[in-house]
Amino acid sequence: MKKSVKLSALSITLGMTMLTHFPLYANDTDYKYSLSDGIDICFKKVKEKLGDEAKVSTIRASFASGGDIDPRSANRPQGVMTTCTVTYQNPEDPKKLLSMRMDTRSGEFKKPALVEIRVMGDASKFNVNDYLISLDKVVLTPLTAFMTSQEKNLSEHYSKFAWTGVSLSAPGTFSNVHHLRVDVEGRLAVNDIKESGYADISVDGKKVNKNRLIK
Repeated sequence: MKKSVKLSALSITLGMTMLTHFPLYANDTDYKYSLSDGIDICFKKVKEKLGDEAKVSTIRASFASGGDIDPRSANRPQGVMTTCTVTYQNPEDPKKLLSMRMDTRSGEFKKPALVEIRVMGDASKFNVNDYLISLDKVVLTPLTAFMTSQEKNLSEHYSKFAWTGVSLSAPGTFSNVHHLRVDVEGRLAVNDIKESGYADISVDGKKVNKNRLIK
């Protein structure tokens, strides 16, 4: 894939928040899923819908940070999944991409929509296959252990914090391969200012490419 060709329309920057100790949210009736269902709940539902061998470009799951961290989330319990989206190869036309969004209150995916691909650079050299990966190659299982290993440092840096999402990002400006990203948001212990961070991880969940959870 040539560097001059970038799939700008599909690049996503995901914020993510999740409770440190994965509490249950049994009393919440407005949202179908939460972190108590696992950090990979959106990915699981995408696999159920599309199949393990479906070729996807991006997946994004967002979780509410809660009012203690972000007043704008006061009406959403911490940890509920507020976004679950996927862009994937159109099975009827391999040169096209479809986008599908979950209704996070019902847990059902809405009707897929065609993605209009925009390319920066020479569009004739663009190949959609450079931005696709089979779902069975994306493994989120190791993420839980990684996130748990970060709790001590995060607890010292923040007075309170939460994980707010997990995403699969397509190749782009900063990476020529697919990669996973987890994001954290919290209130700084030193002055109660809200701050966020992220970690960039390989698609098999085994290698941490960047750890900027704490700036």
